[in-house]
Parts: sequence; structure tokens; C-alpha cells
Amino acid sequence: MENNELLNICKQKHNKSIDKSWDDLALEFNFKSGETLRCWFKSYRKANGELKKNKEIEVTEKFQYKETTEIHKDGSQSSDKLLKMSEDDSKDVNYLLKSHGYDIKAWELVSARNNIWNVYSKQDGVQVLYSSKIVVKPRVDYCWNEKDILKIFNNIKTNCKNEVNIISKQHTLNGNLLVVPIADLHYGLFSDKYSTGNDYNIKIAEELFYTVINNIIDRVKNKKFEKVLFIVGNDFINADNINGTTTKCTPQDNDGLWFNTVNKATQMIINGIDMLNSIAPVDVVYVLSNHDLHTMFGIMQTIKAWYRNNKNIKIDDSPMPRKYYKFGKNILGLSHDIKVKDALPLITSEAKDMWSDCTHMIWMLAHLHQAMIYEKQGYLEIMRLPTVSGWSRWSNNMGYFQSEKKNQSFIMDEYMGITDVINTIII
Repeated sequence: MENNELLNICKQKHNKSIDKSWDDLALEFNFKSGETLRCWFKSYRKANGELKKNKEIEVTEKFQYKETTEIHKDGSQSSDKLLKMSEDDSKDVNYLLKSHGYDIKAWELVSARNNIWNVYSKQDGVQVLYSSKIVVKPRVDYCWNEKDILKIFNNIKTNCKNEVNIISKQHTLNGNLLVVPIADLHYGLFSDKYSTGNDYNIKIAEELFYTVINNIIDRVKNKKFEKVLFIVGNDFINADNINGTTTKCTPQDNDGLWFNTVNKATQMIINGIDMLNSIAPVDVVYVLSNHDLHTMFGIMQTIKAWYRNNKNIKIDDSPMPRKYYKFGKNILGLSHDIKVKDALPLITSEAKDMWSDCTHMIWMLAHLHQAMIYEKQGYLEIMRLPTVSGWSRWSNNMGYFQSEKKNQSFIMDEYMGITDVINTIII
């Protein structure tokens, strides 16, 4: 049979003028298979310009689909789009988020509904499109990836290039400990006089941090110490994620991006340790808190790695909610906050191997932004640490009272307990 006759029969088959399958025609005209015959005919049509190259455009242009995006009061969003995808794609959460234009690190899927659209074309039979409707909300926990981690590590710097070789000029084994807590700095908080009655931002917080450290160094320049205890954490950072909320999702007014805050806060702590190391070897203790639990734990891993080869610096990066530090006949309990009535049972049970031979037991708490001394419980003293930070719009609205901006540091004798209180007052 001539090709013209075969082409005519194939065209009749394509136009459904004859009721025969491709396999029947292949058997009748000595083709290997029906698929081989169908492909031969398709090649002919392509060569003669009977097939369009942009078939997907031909299909989708038939439908004027109204795509919509809605933003809701609770921060969630709805998106409605017409998508070409497979059945497996319609069940893939990450595929749906990306197809609707959402960053999978910043958003999570709440619900999805995908309805199939069957669209016929002359060339390809059935094209499957989906009417895809999804609801998303901001992620509470940021999804870390390698790129973000490298970004943080690669940008960490220190003003002291040879931190391992710092000489502790005031170091001697004389039984004196310098205790330096930086409590409730809330680095990254933004407030202004118009809405809160005070100005506070990243620049101010950084200036206050170094003011406190330098003031302490100047006030003890004629004294010798066996060690320095540097207490960090205690709401050092104001927000715990890129969504600008605390660990438990309380919204915050923040100054700048979270990534920038993490980079600068890490460098500040490193610089603070180096500065205090010029006095004596430094023990760094991380105290967990409610604003920055995840972020500060990550930063402490960086700090620990930074000083891994420095014998003068010891880092306590553990995620224990309460820490205990023993120096001579003194034991310090360190926590962001506890119920005062539980102070004695906690220290005597959790630190039972440390407190029995101590003559001075002291809890140092933070959280309330005021210096406070509670009534003693036997030998146990309980104190609250003040802060140099500004107050937020939220705390202002709630009526929380912050009397003055100051930082308290302490000189502790191994036998006599606290002998000196160093007040750094911000005017």
C-alpha cells in the first residue's frame, strides 16, 4: 500500500472516522506495533506543521482562571491557583508551597484542596490541570538549612584576632571571683519615646553592653581575681525566630532582621569574653530564658566551638533550665525565673552534691527587670538582677514597672560570700 493511502487511513483514525485501534491497523499493514504506527503518523504531522510546539499554552489559554491570594487577621494566608501537576505532586506539601510561591522555610501548610480539571487537546488527548486551593501560616520554628548555618558561621568576627593569647593581667589564686551577669538585654528590641516613653534599638543595646563591660573592668582595675564568672542568656536576644516572636510565639517589636541580630549578638558575646579574659580566666554559663531559647542555644554552640582550644575559657552550654556554680564555700543558683517558694527545695535537691559544705547559698534570678532582694530562707539568699535595657511596648501596655536602668556585678570571696556589689547605672 502506498504511503498516501496509509496516511489517509491514519487521518481517518485520528478523526475517529473509522472504528479501529492502532494495533488493528498495525497488524493489517505489517507495522511492528500500534504504537510504532501512531508515532510514525505523529512524526509526519510534525514535519508538515500540523502540531503546535507550545501545546501547554494552547490548553491553558482556553481557561480564564481567576487566581486569588487572601491575608487573614491571624497571619495565615489563602492561595487559589490553576496548576499543572501530577497526582503525586498534589500530595507533596513542599511542591504545593513552592508552586503557590511560598518559602518552605518560612511557611507551613495548614490545608489543601486540589480539584482535577480535564482539558482535551487535539494533539495530546487529555491534559490534567488542578484547581489548587491552600491555606498556609508562618512557621513557629525556623527550618534550618546548611546555607543559613554557613551564613552565620562565616560572618562571625572578633575585634581581638589572637584571643587564645590574651594575657589575664589581674589573675592570681587569691580566692576572689568576679561575677558579671548581663541580664535581660533584649538585644534586637525596638521601642521609641512616642509609643513607649523610651528609645531602644540594636545600636543602643550594643553601646550599653560595652558600657557595662568597660565600667566593670575600670572599677576592678586595682584588684586581683582567681576567676571571672560571665553569665549570659537571660533574654539576651529579644526574638527567637525570623517571624519576630518569642519562643512561645508572643509577637515582638524588633529592630532589623533576625539573621543580623544573631551575627552581631554572637560577636558581642565573644568580644565580652575576650575583654573579661584580660582580667582572669573566664567561666561562661548560659542561662535559658523565655525570649530566645532556641537562638541562644545555637549561639552557645558557636561560642563553645570558638574557644575549644582555649584553656582559659570554659563554656557551660547545657540546656538545663537551672544551673549551679560552686566557688569555695559558695554555691550560686542561676535561673531566669523560678517561684520563690521553690528556691530552697530546688537548690537542696538538684545540687545536693554541692551545697552541703557551703556556708553561702545564693539564687540569682532575672526576668522582672528590677533589682530585688527576697527574705532569706535559712542560709539561702534570693535576689533579682536589674537590667540596662529599654522596655517594650508590650511591657508598657501591661503596666510592668522598670525603676531604673542598671547592671549589677559582684565580687565574691571563697569563704565570705559576696563582699562587693558593682552598680553600673545608666543615666
